[in-house]
Amino acid sequence: MSTDNKMSVFEDVWLQVFSLLLIVSGIFSLHYMLRPAQAGQQPAPPVSLPAAVQPALARGTPLAEVLPALAHTAAPVTAAAPPEAAPEKPADPRTPGRWVVGNDGNAAINCASLGDAVARAADGDSIVIRPGTYEVSVLTSKSLTISGGGRTPGEVELTNPLNPTFAVSGGRVVMQNLTLTNSSQVDYWALSVSRAALVLRNVNIRSSGKGLRLLGADLEASDCEIEAGAAVAVSGKSRVKLTSVSLTGRVIGISMQDSSADLQLDNSRVSGGGGAGLRVSDGAWARISGTTISGNRYAGIMVASGAEVRVSRSQLTGNGECGAYIEENGKLVLEKVTLTRNKCGVGFAGAGSLEARGNKFSDNTLGAVAVSPLQGDKALITGGGNSGLLVPGEKRAAAKKRPIEEDVESEE
Repeated sequence: MSTDNKMSVFEDVWLQVFSLLLIVSGIFSLHYMLRPAQAGQQPAPPVSLPAAVQPALARGTPLAEVLPALAHTAAPVTAAAPPEAAPEKPADPRTPGRWVVGNDGNAAINCASLGDAVARAADGDSIVIRPGTYEVSVLTSKSLTISGGGRTPGEVELTNPLNPTFAVSGGRVVMQNLTLTNSSQVDYWALSVSRAALVLRNVNIRSSGKGLRLLGADLEASDCEIEAGAAVAVSGKSRVKLTSVSLTGRVIGISMQDSSADLQLDNSRVSGGGGAGLRVSDGAWARISGTTISGNRYAGIMVASGAEVRVSRSQLTGNGECGAYIEENGKLVLEKVTLTRNKCGVGFAGAGSLEARGNKFSDNTLGAVAVSPLQGDKALITGGGNSGLLVPGEKRAAAKKRPIEEDVESEE
């Protein structure tokens, strides 16, 4: 074979190989064009020619004869299956509803009355009451936030002349920036709570009869004013925390009566009542701090029936009888308390105990402590470091010291 012929055959073979590679490349390009784009797609595997056509190409078989075999052996081109759809995210929790009560034509109003709003609301919803006076008698067991829409509590008044004004029998209710009143002659409560939780912020309660009742309930109140015949009555398994609250009870300010009742009274004022400022009985427990109890016609504090009251950094002043009365095995603990201008500082009307440390007794008509003649041997007084009161233990120690000193001097 001549050199020219060899070169021609060699050129024909390379031309055929190059053409075959172009065709194969075109087939795979078409295959990938038909597949949908996928994020993060893996690279294509390396291309290899079918085994059936490799010997023919090695022998120099023309490309036209190889193509039918290639077409016969090539794998069918199929479109890739679409990726599975990502699972849907769970729906967001329901957005709490907002109900607006009013009678002033405001565009935001969507409830004609508070009763309508409470009936339509679900747990967690909020109710805003436009300024005005509303006659209501509502009972709810839902967890709601009820707010007055005025600048002060006096701009929104909920009242009733014949029935209870508002009652809570379950859930957790938050009330803020409003006033509740009741003018019935049947001594209905302006606000009653049983087996529920109540939060009061900047709320005023005024009643011709009874103010706020808690029966097996929890209460947190701050920056509130309560004035009624009986301002606050607590019974059952109740926990009460009052902070910066002003109370006036024409008969009694606060009444606590149950061994499961617990009161914490901080930075408040209980004054101007027609009876006792605070009466704690039946094993109840009260802690009072930074509070003034004054101007009550009877006693500032009464402790009875196995109850215990602890008072610190407070004032019991200007009460008609005693700053505090103890009876029926009550226990009173005073620490850094000022008792002044009462009929007596602490009076014992029955058996009980007083622990007094670091207090100031002054200007009490009957003295620092007054004990009923029939109960003298049942009054237990302990403590020390008081101004105006020398407890029996301190007095006995001073009396025993004198003879010892005299004995020493005589021996000398």
